[in-house]
Amino acid sequence: MSQYGEIKCLDISTFKQVSSALYKDEGIVVLSGEKELRLISGPARVDVLILFVCTEGKFQINVNMSTIVVAEGDALLCKLNDLIDESVFFPGFQGYALCLSPQIIRECVPGDGIWKQAFRHRDKSVVQVSPEAFKALKLYGELLCLKTRAEHRRPRGREAVLSIIRSLQCELLDELDDRYSPDDEQRQRDVLFRNFIDLLVGCKVKPRAVSWYSERLFVTSKHLSTMCKLVSGRTAGDWIKEYVLMDIRFQLKYSDKSIKEISEMMNFPNLSFFAKYVRINLGASPTELRKKLRERK
Repeated sequence: MSQYGEIKCLDISTFKQVSSALYKDEGIVVLSGEKELRLISGPARVDVLILFVCTEGKFQINVNMSTIVVAEGDALLCKLNDLIDESVFFPGFQGYALCLSPQIIRECVPGDGIWKQAFRHRDKSVVQVSPEAFKALKLYGELLCLKTRAEHRRPRGREAVLSIIRSLQCELLDELDDRYSPDDEQRQRDVLFRNFIDLLVGCKVKPRAVSWYSERLFVTSKHLSTMCKLVSGRTAGDWIKEYVLMDIRFQLKYSDKSIKEISEMMNFPNLSFFAKYVRINLGASPTELRKKLRERK
């Protein structure tokens, strides 16, 4: 039997099956320690929002085809539709993960929360917090462990857990705000950029035309690209291409679909166009690239 198959989706129901989870309900799962965090594994597409906090040691995980090392005092945000791969936990690792459904995010952290802010810092998915903030995050983790064990059957247990999550979010937002305090004009650009990224990430199959996104955001393609460039240093087309190529690499590496099936799934007009697109942007034919990706450890 082939080691490749359909790429799984990790949603909140996946994590609710973890019998040893510190806490779980219809929209929240709290995992702690290496044994439980190993269950957040790929290859998979994430259909939840996950916050990892490393309190001791370090671990390594592949997110969106890039290897990320998360060390003591770091927080890592995995967002809806992120692609995750293998993880490695080094000796002495300690940490926790919050797995939150999109509905809980809207309920728990409305408005311009940490998950929205994370898109501005997408190239730096790992937030390296200050020593003071790290102490707070560590205490929040300990408090989560304490309260979740005790609150499962208490009438207000869920609200207690939500309060800790809200406080944790505020701590991380303060860290980001300390590094970035935009003026009103910049905030407007940020809103458009974040709405664009939300739209892009929310598409399992990404349209490749900038106009598709600009029409839905009620701006011109030129204005969208200009604002994206000002906010992130890259145009809208650059962002679209990055996500499309990431999806192509992920499908070629892990899916058992044929090249033709991947081409059709990603809405390329024909196999020849798809092969040319891959060769121009990734330097190899789809078949050659699939072989290289699967040989790479």
